Amino acid sequence: MKILNKAQVEALFQREAVLIGMEDVVPINRAAELFGKDAVNHACSVGTGSNWNIYGVGNYGIKYLTLDGFYAAATFYNIQQLREAEQE
Repeated sequence: MKILNKAQVEALFQREAVLIGMEDVVPINRAAELFGKDAVNHACSVGTGSNWNIYGVGNYGIKYLTLDGFYAAATFYNIQQLREAEQE
């Protein structure tokens, strides 16, 4: 995947989003497939609530990224791509 701008990230979020509770979110595993585990870990390191959370039903919980977290993961991904391009 190429470097993404804000409009592309928003469109990607809308395409991948699922409803959890009362908001659209992207499950962590799907975000990791798109941007890589390091990008998702970065987004989750910023803080619970605004970037990521866990929704539980019975004995199952799903960890997800909010739109803000998705932006953070995409930004990390973009920076990785830019860094790699500089090293070429």
